Amino acid sequence: PSQLTDREAMGGRGDSAGFIALVQATAAATGGVFAAFVLMPLEVAKMRIQLSHGGDLSTFGMLAGILAEEGFAGLFKGCSAKCFETGSKNFIHFYIYDVISAVAKRRVDLTTGVKLLLGYLAGVGDTMFTMPLEVMATKVLAEKSNDSMFVLVKRVLDKEGFGGLFNGFWYNIMLCVNPAIQNTGFDKVKDWIIAAQMKNGVKSPALSAFQAFLLGAFAKAIATIITYPLVRLKTILQAGQELARKVSESSVGPPFQRTSSKEMLLALAEREDKLPAAQGPLQKVAELYRGIGSALMKSVLQAAFLYMTRDQVAGFVRTFFKLSAKAFFRKDGTVKLGVFSGRPLAS
Repeated sequence: PSQLTDREAMGGRGDSAGFIALVQATAAATGGVFAAFVLMPLEVAKMRIQLSHGGDLSTFGMLAGILAEEGFAGLFKGCSAKCFETGSKNFIHFYIYDVISAVAKRRVDLTTGVKLLLGYLAGVGDTMFTMPLEVMATKVLAEKSNDSMFVLVKRVLDKEGFGGLFNGFWYNIMLCVNPAIQNTGFDKVKDWIIAAQMKNGVKSPALSAFQAFLLGAFAKAIATIITYPLVRLKTILQAGQELARKVSESSVGPPFQRTSSKEMLLALAEREDKLPAAQGPLQKVAELYRGIGSALMKSVLQAAFLYMTRDQVAGFVRTFFKLSAKAFFRKDGTVKLGVFSGRPLAS
């Protein structure tokens, strides 16, 4: 079965493509916020490791340090900003993806390549709308002060102008391939599993919550490993740090700033607590992936929770929307209650 057919089954065969997209987007946003909240301590630890340029703190070492210095509240710093960003991003991404998938299915077969392209376009769409939220959520997590998001927004606008809210924009556009790889991989393997279930005579083929958890984790792990160096570079730029390389092999003082993407990636591959001559090629590659352990742990678990809860939540969301529509609107589209009683929805 195609991806859209499977989603139609979750939304109801008589439902419109727009309604199915709304249900899926709402379910994805709900699952995303839940996962972001539960995994917030990992997000805080991951961010601080990504922004560091020396030392060898593990994820659990970082978590222990935060707990010791800032208490339990430090593990949930910026939680509201991150949850709002995640919910908004998931809603817009999945809504765009479902809508353009429905349109594309009428014209072409949804092959793996087509799904990758649709996923990328959906990523570009949600980036256009949610980039400022991502930048500010990153700054809230990176700042040592406890200033509110509104204070930080004003500071960014005063210092960098409106463009400061879109730091790392073009890196994010390139990184839109990340959710495209993730969602396409998930849907492709999901289709194989459901097809196998149908072949074996299963009456209601579907992924179990545990299967969705494992599949979501696998898809996110692949996408994260492929794109991680750019993810880390984007995070550092959004946090307001300047990347630089040492002027000479023997210098240990302030670095010399470089601005091109190539130079920034080269700077990202060098530790600040070791001389360049002491860092071999493998060490530099490993430095590009600084924090990959915490990033994989957090991203994989978040994606797994999202995929595990999305299909479960979709049924409740659909029922809620249906009941709400019956409570407030008649079959002809007129409103049942209040001063607008008897008026059509479009009036």
